[in-house]
Amino acid sequence: MAYIYKTKVKKNGSHYRCIWGKVARPHGNSSVVRAKFKSNLPPKSMGDRVRVFMYPSNI
Repeated sequence: MAYIYKTKVKKNGSHYRCIWGKVARPHGNSSVVRAKFKSNLPPKSMGDRVRVFMYPSNI
């Protein structure tokens, strides 16, 4: 999973930054999951979108 957000200051030639995480376990009955991120997400990210990547797989 990746939480991608926009910043004012350019870093490495881009205004976008990313916090990586992975799906930890399912939560509830409506396709919701719990995720662990490398660093804690900012409070403004509550209810925000994340990008889910199907790789790398551990199967």
